[in-house]
Amino acid sequence: MEVLSADRLEIPALTALFSECYSDYLVDLNIDEAGFRQHLETNDIDLGCSRAAVDRRPVALALIARRDAAGWVGGMGTIPSHRRRGLGEQVLTAALGAASAGGCEAVWLEVIDRNRAALQLYCKLGFDVARDLIVWSLPAPGAVGPSPRPVTPDEAHAWIVARREAREPWQRADASLATMQSRRSTLRGLMIERDDRVTAAVVFDELPEQVTVMQIAAVDEEAAQAALLGATGGARSLRLSNVPTDVAASRALERLGAELVVRQHEMLLQFF
Repeated sequence: MEVLSADRLEIPALTALFSECYSDYLVDLNIDEAGFRQHLETNDIDLGCSRAAVDRRPVALALIARRDAAGWVGGMGTIPSHRRRGLGEQVLTAALGAASAGGCEAVWLEVIDRNRAALQLYCKLGFDVARDLIVWSLPAPGAVGPSPRPVTPDEAHAWIVARREAREPWQRADASLATMQSRRSTLRGLMIERDDRVTAAVVFDELPEQVTVMQIAAVDEEAAQAALLGATGGARSLRLSNVPTDVAASRALERLGAELVVRQHEMLLQFF
């Protein structure tokens, strides 16, 4: 068995390995090659820092993303036939070592709270829980309420940056949003106004059946609800991933009857 840099494997092989590692995961993470490439690009995955274990074929993987002195675990696991041999710990330890050697001062990750084995491993390696995050799913609501004002994603984002309630998680961070804007034309922005002032803004990825909220900020729960409903257009379902429980958007989605898909622990490992 050999642990090697993930950039020594071709993208199709990495896609197949990633999918097999998550084939029996708590939530569906099935991904095709196009989706895997998008994951690498949007989240700044560094395949040079990432590690894979090969035992005649690839059997374990730890993906590391890097932005300046910060890192993020963008997926790790072992294929079912090779589990309970310590391979996951081995590749993740090697990947974290490469990140530290490359200048990372801290690494973030998210883990589903019910995934006890992974949580124990991360704690063993020195990660601490920073906060809890929720993944929400809202069926198409039908009605949308107050009419939102369409704006450019840049305009909505600028309002959000000035008023956001909490640090954005890695996959919805400003850097991820900037990459999406440079590569995709499906990003949309809108604002909610009340008493002649802006009370909420949202940037979302609009697909025919579903919208994915990238960033949102609101002055209160009522404004957040209006922004979220406006993004759906009434006819599309909505997904908002990794949002803290105590922000206006989370409270609004709970009030709207959205499904709590999973609760995750956001964890942090600091090297220095």
